[in-house]
Amino acid sequence: MPNLRPIPLRGSLIILLAALPLLGACQPAAPTGTAAPALSEAEQTANNLAEDISLLYTLNRLDLQPAQLNPLYAVAVQAQQARAKAEPPRQAALAQLVPLLREKRSLMLQDQDVPADLEKQLRAAQDKMDEAEENKGQAALAAVPELRKVLTADQVAIITGADEARSQAEDLLDWVRQLSPGTYAEEAKANADQLADPEVKLTAADIMKVFDEARKLSAADYAAKKSQLVAKLAPLYAPTAEAADQALADFVGSARLTVLLQERGAK
Repeated sequence: MPNLRPIPLRGSLIILLAALPLLGACQPAAPTGTAAPALSEAEQTANNLAEDISLLYTLNRLDLQPAQLNPLYAVAVQAQQARAKAEPPRQAALAQLVPLLREKRSLMLQDQDVPADLEKQLRAAQDKMDEAEENKGQAALAAVPELRKVLTADQVAIITGADEARSQAEDLLDWVRQLSPGTYAEEAKANADQLADPEVKLTAADIMKVFDEARKLSAADYAAKKSQLVAKLAPLYAPTAEAADQALADFVGSARLTVLLQERGAK
């Protein structure tokens, strides 16, 4: 019997936005010895439009109230300014890395050995670049507490993916109720063992209690108590606190968010 349990998403961000490919991301490589062509005005416009559409999937789901627009705009400006401050160190790290990469490329093009010292410099430069990238990615985290004040709990759940956790827990319980007694005996304990998570303080025994209770209820009683049972298992599928904060930071730190909010009347 295959394991039909929905896969838990705890610890990973749930992707809420429709993925729209950006122009330039899949451009063919430039001929050897030539610089990569800069994006044309039309390509940049298309990229902005694609990012806008991706953001609008979330904005439209949020159903923002008029009173939320200006406070959200202010927090978005704060987040974008924080990311802008993190850009110069990133550019400095990039300026160190590029010449080293060029040197290694040149040596390899001539089929020459790459000196150990150059490899060491490259690793150090790459570490600085990675650190700068991470710092920029996390720069908007400081705006998250203010963002949470502007948004409702339901709106925060949409951005972080926490709303999907209840849906997955519900799917799991519906599946458990549909199992034959024999299949339930074979599958339930194995699933509970796999789902058990000490971080959310749910043991396999705790999960089995919810499974057993869901199966004992009549259809009418299950419909009445379903929300309570789902709430007990939803933490297994919810993003971690760190992942939730990063999702909020990425949303409010998006460069196009302020543009869209202005077009909706924010000041």
